[in-house]
Amino acid sequence: MTSKQFLIIIILTFITVVVWTVLDIIHSQAQIHPPAEIQQLLTPVDPNFDQSTINSL
Repeated sequence: MTSKQFLIIIILTFITVVVWTVLDIIHSQAQIHPPAEIQQLLTPVDPNFDQSTINSL
C-alpha cells in the first residue's frame, strides 16, 4: 500500500467519523417530546386504593 492510498483511507475515515458525529447530534436534538395532555395521562397511578370503596363494592 502506497502512502497515497493510505492518505486516502485516512481522509475517508475522518469524513465518515465527522458525518456520523454530526448526524448523531442532529438526531439527538430532534427528539419528539409528547404534548402536555399526553404527559399528564402518562403519570403513574397511585397504588394506595381506598379500601372502604373497594369493600362497598
